[in-house]
Amino acid sequence: MVPMRRSDRAMEEGQAYQLLRECLWVTLSTVNCRTESPLGLGSPYAVPISVVESRGCFYFHCATEGHKVDNLKSDGRVCITCVGQAVSDEAALSVVYESATFFAEATEVLDKLEKKRALAALCQRFAPSNMVGIANQIDTLLDSTAVWKLTMLGCSGKQRKFE
Repeated sequence: MVPMRRSDRAMEEGQAYQLLRECLWVTLSTVNCRTESPLGLGSPYAVPISVVESRGCFYFHCATEGHKVDNLKSDGRVCITCVGQAVSDEAALSVVYESATFFAEATEVLDKLEKKRALAALCQRFAPSNMVGIANQIDTLLDSTAVWKLTMLGCSGKQRKFE
């Protein structure tokens, strides 16, 4: 775990990973490689993604080209942030929440079998009632879909509960 200022709100590493497994979407932050971006080269660039764990590794999918892919190919260092529960605690003028940030290296999955497994895991996680014919759909879209693997390097999880 990465140290944090409010250690009294620190989440156990296992809890942080469980939150990542359960979140419906996370925010992927990359290093911008495009000069025309309003903040310029090297600035942050963040987009929502869907993540799945398969065989002990975390994956996400996207198009094979675009700003995010350009950034990932230029610099694979990323942060992903997920937020679970977030509820207003009006009495305390605060929010009850749980969140986790992961520091990772993103690499494109080029092995077709690993790519198919990751896509099947994504489908199973996000569309479990729609798995009929999914293998054919994956085969059809395999070349027009990119899959990226996240090698986790560290994390930081934080939570605030009702007092």
